[in-house]
Amino acid sequence: MSRLSAAHLNHANFRRLLQAMGSSPAAEAATAQGTKYNWRSPHYFNEDQYNRLAAVMSQVAAVMAAGLGRYFNRELTVSPASIAQHFAGSPQDLGIAQSRYYLTFEADKDKASGFLSITVETALRWVTHLLGDTGSAAGADRVLSSLEESLLVDLVTATADAFLSPLRAHQELRPGERLVKNDPAVPFEPAQEVCMIVFSITGGESDGKDEVLFLLPCSLLAPLVGKGRQAAQQVSPEDLSRTLVEHVQQMPVTVTARLACTPVNFGELLGLDEDDILLLDKPLDEPVELLVDDRIIFRGRVARSAARRAVVVTQSALSPSQKAVKTAGK
Repeated sequence: MSRLSAAHLNHANFRRLLQAMGSSPAAEAATAQGTKYNWRSPHYFNEDQYNRLAAVMSQVAAVMAAGLGRYFNRELTVSPASIAQHFAGSPQDLGIAQSRYYLTFEADKDKASGFLSITVETALRWVTHLLGDTGSAAGADRVLSSLEESLLVDLVTATADAFLSPLRAHQELRPGERLVKNDPAVPFEPAQEVCMIVFSITGGESDGKDEVLFLLPCSLLAPLVGKGRQAAQQVSPEDLSRTLVEHVQQMPVTVTARLACTPVNFGELLGLDEDDILLLDKPLDEPVELLVDDRIIFRGRVARSAARRAVVVTQSALSPSQKAVKTAGK
């Protein structure tokens, strides 16, 4: 091994080492531009499907405006204010404020699948206008009278019917029979993907703006955007296990052949040159190690096969009792 005139590491030695390792001084890295991906939000609908859903909701808004206009005897403007996907949770978890009335949607008897929601303030404004009694709007926390609740149920049900109308060709959803306050108690599945759609309502004599909020599982809205629900296939545990094993067996794995190792200091490493000889820490008759993910899985002897370097496997950690001879090309 050639000797260095100086054992210390100077600039030239470092450049030589970097070149030998295929490295070069790091250039000024440009700031990568990418699209932020929110892992905390579901992505059940892609961009195209989202746009289709928005178009359907614009049509629903027109129907809703006509229905509410007949109740209030005035022209109203209804438009989709927001459409967002979430993982299911309580109204508070989804950012829905308290002091609200809810009307649930039912697909099966006694099982709610979603809901409509309005604020208490919106409910009082609506019943006040229907009754023509400005005094009834006082006290946001007061309990609605039987007449007020009956009128409000009719109005909210008509609003729900307008929303559910395009869905009825695909599934049977119907509004519940009564309003509940503060907690709809809809049994969503854990981590279920849901869609929250909010409509804004403006116009008429009032300067205020009301909102109607709908929350349904994304899967119920899927037919509206051409996203079909795949039928669940009955797969036995044996078939599933067989399929997984087949996939695992075809996964690519890199096998590294390690001849031997030897320790050198940094000065000796920089001093290595052509025709220098490194003495390894392994006798000639000891096997070569074959590693998978830095673990020794096989051992064998160096060989040649069709003008290529090879290793004849003589020991296997996968089946220690069997020492089948196999050839692995390098």
